Parts: sequence; C-alpha cells; structure tokens
Amino acid sequence: MTSTTDERPATASATNRGAAAGGADGSGRVRGAREAYESARERTAAAYAAARERAGSAYRNAGRRAGDGIVANPVAAVFGGLALGAIVAALLPRTQREDALLGDVGRRLNDGAREAARAAREAGRGQLDELGLSRDGLRSKLDEFTGRAVGAIKDSAGAARGKDKA
Repeated sequence: MTSTTDERPATASATNRGAAAGGADGSGRVRGAREAYESARERTAAAYAAARERAGSAYRNAGRRAGDGIVANPVAAVFGGLALGAIVAALLPRTQREDALLGDVGRRLNDGAREAARAAREAGRGQLDELGLSRDGLRSKLDEFTGRAVGAIKDSAGAARGKDKA
C-alpha cells in the first residue's frame, strides 16, 4: 500500500515540475484560449450587427411597401381596416359589465357600425363598377383581351406564311 501513496506525490510533483518547466507552454495555451475567445466574440458581434441591420432594413422596406399600397389603393386599405376591426371585435369577449353599462349604447353602435360597413361595401362596389372591375366588366375585358391576342397571333402567322410563299 505504500507504493500507491508513493506514486501519488511523485505524479503530483512531476505535474508541478512540468508546469514550472513548461511555463511558456501554459501561457501559450492561455494566450491561445484568449485569442479564440476574442475571435469568437468579434464574429458574434459582427453577426449580431449584420442581423440587426437586415432586420431594420426589412422593417423599413415593409413600412414603405405598406404605405405605397395604401396610397395606391385606399379603398382596399379601408376594407382591410374594417375587416381587421371586425376580427378583433369578434375575438374579444363581451363582459357583463359592458352589457350593464353600455347595453343600449353598444347596440346602437353595433347597428351604426353594421350600417357603415354596408354603406362602405356598396360605395366600394360602385367605385369598382365605375372602373369596370365588376365581375361582368372584368369578364368582358378579358374576352376583349383574349380576342385581340388571338387576332394578333393569327395576323403574325398569316404574315409568316405569306413571307414563306414569297
């Protein structure tokens, strides 16, 4: 059993001597670890900055596109807002306190909102009809376009055949 006790201190002292003799090797490892840490930290910071810039750019682009869409088609924006409001209202539960405090007022507001939505829908349909964007108007424009396209193809085919004969 004394051999086990004798081996432990000898191993420990050899380790200590190795560290003392190889001090340069130990500090080299520390320096290497420090450099690896700094490198990883810099890469992480660069990746974070790049991701932050991409997110900011995407946010600005989305805002610009939404604004352009509203300017280009305000009627659709109004309908979208009304639809979003209706969805939110449908998802929110009605409370007893609301019914007690706003029962008659709430009913009148609901009736007014329904009437406003109906009027907006009719006005939107009227504007779409004026622009020729009703179902029948679109169908006739599509038929006209298709007829013109077929005519142009026939004309170009006829011209190509005439050129071959000449």
